[in-house]
Amino acid sequence: MSLELSNYVVLTGILIVEGLFLKKWDPPIKRQYVALILLLSGLALGHFMVTNAAYGFLIAGLVFYKDELVSEIKLVKESVLEV
Repeated sequence: MSLELSNYVVLTGILIVEGLFLKKWDPPIKRQYVALILLLSGLALGHFMVTNAAYGFLIAGLVFYKDELVSEIKLVKESVLEV
């Protein structure tokens, strides 16, 4: 695994762990603040780790919306199986 590819994997892992940490924070943080924290840290980490802030922003967005994405994918899967 090349160094740049491992940086992408590490960046993705950091954002996933950060998203889980923010989701379990007590008292709960408002969703817009969680989104803001994730997106800003994704931009910064993407810029400094892989010189691609857009990748960090994209992964942060996916981490934030993972629950909605999973439910939509399950819905599509169920509808395809019905056909």
